[in-house]
Amino acid sequence: MDIQIGQESDIPELANLYQQTVLAIAPQWYSPAQTQRWASFPSDIASFRQFILQGTTFIATDEMEILGFAGITEDGHVTSAYVRSDRIHQGIGSTLMETLLDYAKNHNIQRLYAEASEFSLGLFKKFSFHIYDTEVVERQGVQFKRYLVERSL
Repeated sequence: MDIQIGQESDIPELANLYQQTVLAIAPQWYSPAQTQRWASFPSDIASFRQFILQGTTFIATDEMEILGFAGITEDGHVTSAYVRSDRIHQGIGSTLMETLLDYAKNHNIQRLYAEASEFSLGLFKKFSFHIYDTEVVERQGVQFKRYLVERSL
């Protein structure tokens, strides 16, 4: 597995990975309306592009394709952590999280924080993030509960 920094040219494949992962995994925790709303995010191309390029997005690849991605901004916001649905629980998310932690250390970021979903919460907990609050956000009329997590370095 290789780790590289995401580029503009990666956005279509990242959008597809994002959408397919949400459609495959979210129904275990979320309603059909929540799943569909969440999976539709990449169709807003400008917003998805900003989501990927606003900070540094690391991409895990093998010889054939993108396996997952995770993003971080300069203030320590972990913006994303997605692994292809057929490759979950194979160490890809952990490798990406280790990459984010190394990035934070190398950039003197003292605190990492994120808004975790039901299915990403386990990864954050594995890396010693703790829940400090929850929030409910609305996306085009559909509400989602998210866990606000953080970790000091």
